[in-house]
Amino acid sequence: MKKIITILGLFVLTSVVAGCSWTDRQIGPNDYEISGYFDFTMKGEVVVKGLEDQARLYCKGIRENLVPQVYYITDKNRIFNYEAQRASAVIRFHCISDNGS
Repeated sequence: MKKIITILGLFVLTSVVAGCSWTDRQIGPNDYEISGYFDFTMKGEVVVKGLEDQARLYCKGIRENLVPQVYYITDKNRIFNYEAQRASAVIRFHCISDNGS
């Protein structure tokens, strides 16, 4: 557990420094949503990959052999207009047992 907390702490620190932000919340029983943005990319799909990594860490923090089953993804690419939209994404997932363990 101490290792997971250390890893999460390091990731949070590097993410804040790198211009990335995310939020996570439980939206139902074993039903989670993570959303975020990243300032240093044009592609929303890059943000999705980072959020999937966060989902893996989140499930592993609940129980070692859990992995995320993503069932919803939406992303937006960075746009340079008067609003300066960031590359962003939202994923929803359940934590399920990893049958390969």
